[in-house]
Amino acid sequence: MIVPFVAQDDESKPALASGPVTREAMTEIPPPAYEAHSPVQPVASAVPPHLKPANFIAITRRMGELKDTFVLDPTLVVPHAMRPRNEYMHLSLSALLGEVAAVVYIVGSDGLPSGSKTRMEVFSTMGATRLELHAEEPRAPMAINMSARLGEASLLLPRSFRGPLRISVMLGEVELSPALRAATRSFGDGGLFVGDWRKGELEQETWNGDEAVLDSKMGSVYVGYDDEKKG
Repeated sequence: MIVPFVAQDDESKPALASGPVTREAMTEIPPPAYEAHSPVQPVASAVPPHLKPANFIAITRRMGELKDTFVLDPTLVVPHAMRPRNEYMHLSLSALLGEVAAVVYIVGSDGLPSGSKTRMEVFSTMGATRLELHAEEPRAPMAINMSARLGEASLLLPRSFRGPLRISVMLGEVELSPALRAATRSFGDGGLFVGDWRKGELEQETWNGDEAVLDSKMGSVYVGYDDEKKG
């Protein structure tokens, strides 16, 4: 199903969501009109045994696609001399002329200090972006920032994701998988919230849980769960 979104004119990178959302601003998304959808197929999410965990992963590709699978442990100690300039991100993938497609298995994040998040960003200037996330439980909250200026953006979230999902599209369509749409509410500023509010969260000044931002200037956006697969 297609969810219409208002075009955004801001050319800057989207900022991760924060701040309170009032109860009055929240309204449930209407039930989707189920038409003809490809069957959903389960996807295995076991961590590949041949891959070793890493942290502060930063890869930039100027020409050509960037496709890889990573095991991300945000608690893994990395010598300062070997860390990227942006130590704020545990995973940073970008391409100027090419597609970015990453499968990421998050492990050990429950060892992060209280209030910390597993932070990831994926960008492409001319090409599609695709991020597929698998996360073992228990885990720390995750913060995701994705942007595709000329190309589609696709994000697959773990079922445990619960938090704001902000999507902006200038020229393109937004599609949520049936399962994700059923678990999603909208609130007053055009954002979405995946999952249910818990007691006391409406009074919080900042959001300490999961959050995701997707921005596509010219291209469609798809968001679903990691155990779903578009046919």
